[in-house]
Amino acid sequence: MNGTWEKEAARLREELAGLLSTLKHNRENVPLDVLRTKYKKGYDALCASISRCASDYAKRAALHGIRIHRDCIDEAVPIINGAIAESGILRQLSAAAFRHQDIAEFDSLTGALREKLLAELEPFYMRHLGLYITQECLEDPDAAPLLYCTANHCIWQDGKWIPLELYEAAPACLQEKSA
Repeated sequence: MNGTWEKEAARLREELAGLLSTLKHNRENVPLDVLRTKYKKGYDALCASISRCASDYAKRAALHGIRIHRDCIDEAVPIINGAIAESGILRQLSAAAFRHQDIAEFDSLTGALREKLLAELEPFYMRHLGLYITQECLEDPDAAPLLYCTANHCIWQDGKWIPLELYEAAPACLQEKSA
């Protein structure tokens, strides 16, 4: 699934870059008032395609790898929406696309939005921590349990969240690394 997510994000980025290039070319060669009148139908369709593609790409890039268990969605959605609204980045993303036609600026802003979301979600994740008792913990009283987050269904290991299903599927030698 992760590869599919990344492929779709790459496809959307490529599509957006092409659309922005077309918009830039049109604006450099045709006066804006002519684009909005004589070429209105095509210009409006191009702008609508940019808007759709930019939105889809920004969502994919900003939310990549952020996991929230369905039981915690009602608590997480206001945090995410608040972070987006407070950041003011949506307006900047729009400017990067429609005023500057700059995919690199768009990427940078999407990365900033992602960092903002991760920072805002950190306290949310911390409120949903517990201990994950492994078989090793039961057999060896000195073995420390793992930190587990019910909100993202992940284990904290080596400074990052690892999905529980990946942790459990990993070879035993990788699991012991955290002990």
